[in-house]
Amino acid sequence: MAKKETNAPVTGPDNTGNEKKSRAGTCPSGFYIYIGPNIKKHIRTGTIYRGTRANALKQAAEAIKAYPLVKTLIVSGDALPEARLKVKAPGNALYANYMKLKLAGKEGK
Repeated sequence: MAKKETNAPVTGPDNTGNEKKSRAGTCPSGFYIYIGPNIKKHIRTGTIYRGTRANALKQAAEAIKAYPLVKTLIVSGDALPEARLKVKAPGNALYANYMKLKLAGKEGK
């Protein structure tokens, strides 16, 4: 009978040994994106921020100061597909915040 080696690393579909280790405040995709409406002189839809969430919020600080809900519509690249669907579907916080910002942006606050 062959002996089983117990010191061998575990590999397989769940653990290949090549996974990126996520650091606090970052996402594996490495970017954040604003999915809210355009707000003149402040922020545009689809603005991409590379790096950490803190970096993204720092770069969007002017828009966040003028419109605090902007912060809720900056999402990680990993959450982007799901967040884009939620922004278009009534009955959730992303949709509600998008609509509030859309109205506030038209009124000029």
